[in-house]
Amino acid sequence: MKSNRIVKITLVTFAGIWAALPAAAQSPTNANTNTVKISGQVSCTKFGPGAVTPRKGMSAAQTIQYCVNFQGGDYTLVSGSKIYRLTGDKDQLAKVSGQTVDVAGQMVPEQTDVAMTEPMGTVAVSQVAPAKE
Repeated sequence: MKSNRIVKITLVTFAGIWAALPAAAQSPTNANTNTVKISGQVSCTKFGPGAVTPRKGMSAAQTIQYCVNFQGGDYTLVSGSKIYRLTGDKDQLAKVSGQTVDVAGQMVPEQTDVAMTEPMGTVAVSQVAPAKE
């Protein structure tokens, strides 16, 4: 089971690198200054910076996925007291729900009327990997 997880993580990492190759071919003057790398725990907007209390009969990861799929929440990355909304491949984000990960991506300009617990911004995720302990 553990080796299966390592294979999946390796494939996700490879896919992220492969997707970034065309961007690496750009000249330095076209490089986006909004590139970020953040470590934190994948959660849902409904939980804010607090811990996820699992629903009855569900794990914390399943509760986060339920929040996103059925309660209108979005995936977030909780990094200390900062919260970042995550956009990108929801299947990839679902697989790491509740886990501490390293996220790489682009900061997206945020609307000013966001009614959420002090979001730091939105990250368009291009790569997710388990955080190094």
